[in-house]
Amino acid sequence: MGDTVRTDVLIVGAGPAGLMAAAWMAQTGVQAMIIDQKSHHTRCGRADGLESRTLEILDSFGLADRVWAEANHTVEIALWGGTVDGKLQRQSVTANSQPGWSRFYESTLSQAKVEEYLMEYVRGRGNVEVRRETTPTTLEIDYDTIDDHSKFPIRMNLESMASLPKPYFNGMDTPGSDTSSEPYSDDSGYAGMDTVVEAKYIVGCDGAHSWLRKQLGLELEGESSSDFWGVLDIIPLTNFPDIRKRSIVKTKHGTLMMIPRERKLVRIYVELHPDVAARYREEQDGEVLMNEVEKIMWPYIMKTKHIDWSTAYTVGQRVCRKIGLHNRIFLAGDAIHTHSPKSGQGMNVSMQDTFNLGWKLASVIQGTLHPKILETYQQERLPVAERLIALDQRICRGMCSRRDVDNETSHGHFHEDHKRAMEQENSSASGLAVIYEPNLLVASTTPCVAGAKPANDEMALSHSKRSLATNIQVGARIPSMLIINQSDAQPCHLQQILPSTGQWNLIIFGADIANPRQMWRLSHLEETLGQPESVIQRLNNQASMTRRGVACVGMYLVHCADRLGIELQDLPTIFRPWTEDRGVDYSKVWVDEEAYHHTGGGQLYKSFGIGPEGCMVLLRPDQHLAFISDMDDVKGLERFLMSITPEECRAPEHC
Repeated sequence: MGDTVRTDVLIVGAGPAGLMAAAWMAQTGVQAMIIDQKSHHTRCGRADGLESRTLEILDSFGLADRVWAEANHTVEIALWGGTVDGKLQRQSVTANSQPGWSRFYESTLSQAKVEEYLMEYVRGRGNVEVRRETTPTTLEIDYDTIDDHSKFPIRMNLESMASLPKPYFNGMDTPGSDTSSEPYSDDSGYAGMDTVVEAKYIVGCDGAHSWLRKQLGLELEGESSSDFWGVLDIIPLTNFPDIRKRSIVKTKHGTLMMIPRERKLVRIYVELHPDVAARYREEQDGEVLMNEVEKIMWPYIMKTKHIDWSTAYTVGQRVCRKIGLHNRIFLAGDAIHTHSPKSGQGMNVSMQDTFNLGWKLASVIQGTLHPKILETYQQERLPVAERLIALDQRICRGMCSRRDVDNETSHGHFHEDHKRAMEQENSSASGLAVIYEPNLLVASTTPCVAGAKPANDEMALSHSKRSLATNIQVGARIPSMLIINQSDAQPCHLQQILPSTGQWNLIIFGADIANPRQMWRLSHLEETLGQPESVIQRLNNQASMTRRGVACVGMYLVHCADRLGIELQDLPTIFRPWTEDRGVDYSKVWVDEEAYHHTGGGQLYKSFGIGPEGCMVLLRPDQHLAFISDMDDVKGLERFLMSITPEECRAPEHC
């Protein structure tokens, strides 16, 4: 006999996308359940590339240090081609990613470790229930209550899989799927029981063959090619000089890509003839793939004593164009975009999907944001998925010899479009340059989005002023520059003062506050933002902060005056808040100047293009810019906030 339980958010799938969604719920205190049909997390294989933006996101949850310490950092990329006489020749060695985009850069670490650290984080908070060996069997939606976000209109029946036979594997894999690893017990105590879950929201992170997507009648659109590829994880025994670089090798025997990993491991993607792919499917023997690697790498030696993991797959690019329904049901990760592993984006974009969605769900559930903002998930993440598919198609065209109609690839040439695609892969496509178009959560740089009607009067009157910070863009993630603490000169990257807590952050770039004019403007800000009747103070009232654990909107000052000429106690009290139990908060005032022991400081104002008048920037909980305006435009700021928060939340007695 089963039971019936209620939860705010039901997450289907405990891979990277599902665990990132669960991390948001864990951090914000939202009641959630995450289910997965496997008895264990990934043990080997699958994705291994971590892009810069993903590492920034993990850092915002306090997880990047462990990942960065264990990962192999991919610094260079080498391109090798086969000459006409059959020799291998290095054509170039360059930086694998463009310096200066982020304090992190591309690294490799097994998906198993990433999942392990995320799961530890989720379990450590206590408000997210984890059920493994559990599969959904039915889905019901109560359309009569679906518009009332206080109700639980979704009903899903869950069935324990503990006693079911394990599925048969036929030897051909979808990119990134887990096909090995011994199970270990992660029993949640529900074996043999069925459960009905009533939920407010459901997030489908259940992979390319998503059960939830099929229940909703949605499909992945796209195409498969006849290109076959094998994947191996090995510790190579080789005399190839660039084995610890990311390397792409093109010869008349085919193409391969090598990516150095942790613990001397190397991930190899090798192009396969259909006959070889069929043989691997039949024998399931990694030596079949190693033989192809040896052919391509000749005259260099490429051997191994042990194949850690292997699989094979066919190349295909597909996308689901409906990823949110009724502001209640959402799809993420491989459930909405599938592609080859060559662009190294699968795990990254999947986690970035739910990093975008998680804080929005938590904010709606906690009553901080209006449910209408959930529409922005589809608006923001579908274009990212479509760009990912287009990029992967370009990379695959450059990598696959059988598509090279002019036979250039057989002589080891790299097409210019392939080179540009690889450059894009490690810069804008890594998530660092994702820019969300104007919507409810991104104020346009014009009073109204061109050709569109504003959602309400507040949005029509509230718009961003790009001219005040010419080198940063509304809708983009804020770059992370080194800043110095006003009180103790400790250096810190800007993003590090913006952890993922669900809090919005208002940064006042006060410019040279030794200038009396700028100091007067700061004081005027305190008179407006610090008043009890201001929107920010109403959102940050004691009841709201007690329920959430953090303020709804945090406030910081980053100035560029001589730090030693400024005294903290001379600044407005909103930037040096005081409580009876903790005293002064010294973490709110920062300076753009050089650090004593670190390079890179003193460049923020110049890098951001901020002039002597300064500006104020409102950042969303995911570190993307929502609103830029001058320091005196408090009314514009408040109009923007009022356009996305429920009216009752702005009333002190209800927040």
